[in-house]
Amino acid sequence: MTRLAKKDDREELITLFTELHSHHVEIKPETFRMPEREWFSRRISEILDDDVLKVFVHDNGCGIDAYAVVKIIDIITEEKFPRKVCYIDCFAVAENCRRKGIGTELFSAVKNFGIENGCTSVQLGVSACNRGAVIFYEKMGLLPRTIQMELRF
Repeated sequence: MTRLAKKDDREELITLFTELHSHHVEIKPETFRMPEREWFSRRISEILDDDVLKVFVHDNGCGIDAYAVVKIIDIITEEKFPRKVCYIDCFAVAENCRRKGIGTELFSAVKNFGIENGCTSVQLGVSACNRGAVIFYEKMGLLPRTIQMELRF
């Protein structure tokens, strides 16, 4: 079952957040480093206390095995048409729970949240080297919107 997170979910979210970040450290060690557990604890508390962010969790009845941190962004500028975007800041499924439909269910809840809030799209950023995530997002119907490039020294 997918639902909004509660304060009581904090410890399980810290565990999942740590697992996700560890994965990022593994696939992109030149960018990510592993902070102390206390950092994850503080960051999850900040996220849960933020009125702009919504945290969706997938609760399998025995605990949380996936989460998504989402915000609605109002784009109002002179040079672009006004619109709302449902932006996924963080999306994670526990490694031992992947390929069971949990991510699809969670993504569907986020997409519906965006639609209910008048958004015209769901957007997110993902590292090109994170092939598993890229493939999953493509299956969810996402397409590249912009390409960010770099030259390393």
